[in-house]
Amino acid sequence: MTAEQAELLRQARERDPAALTRIYDTYAPKIYAYLYRQVGDAARAEDLTSATFLKMLEALDRDQFANDSLQSWLYRIAYNTLVDDARRRKRRPVASLHEGISMPPHTLPERIVDNRVEREELIRAVHQLSTDQRNVIILRFGEGLTAPQVGKILGKSEEAVRALQRRGLVNLRKILNTSPLTSPPATIVPTSQS
Repeated sequence: MTAEQAELLRQARERDPAALTRIYDTYAPKIYAYLYRQVGDAARAEDLTSATFLKMLEALDRDQFANDSLQSWLYRIAYNTLVDDARRRKRRPVASLHEGISMPPHTLPERIVDNRVEREELIRAVHQLSTDQRNVIILRFGEGLTAPQVGKILGKSEEAVRALQRRGLVNLRKILNTSPLTSPPATIVPTSQS
């Protein structure tokens, strides 16, 4: 952890509004995007993002905070929040009342439908992967994290993350090749093995 991050966490533990705002403004969009990719529901992702930052405050109160990277620590909290939510939903299923679609007004309706269908197909395909493969694919390509960062978040070695990534991409290609899409979107294909 950098000295700047350590100081920011120290200030956050003291409930300095500027430090808390800086942490939230810097990391909330990333955490929300990660959670949205996992659950595919904007309202639920917002709730999980809020829960993640509440858990961060609780951890700071207990002096349980990041040892390496503030970002990795927050992703780990988000991952644990997601696991807790999945367990809770398994015990008591919840139905979404509304799924909002946000789209720019200047987009052509045909392209909106095509993009939506492709995105839904990709989400369905990703959710057919094993839990570990899905988490690695979303963190690596959806969030743009490196293999070591993903390993810290998921509690796995870098080699295990790379193996899960390879198997996940192979399985994702197989799933997408048997679907109506002709090829997987370029956003999930790795350009380097960082």
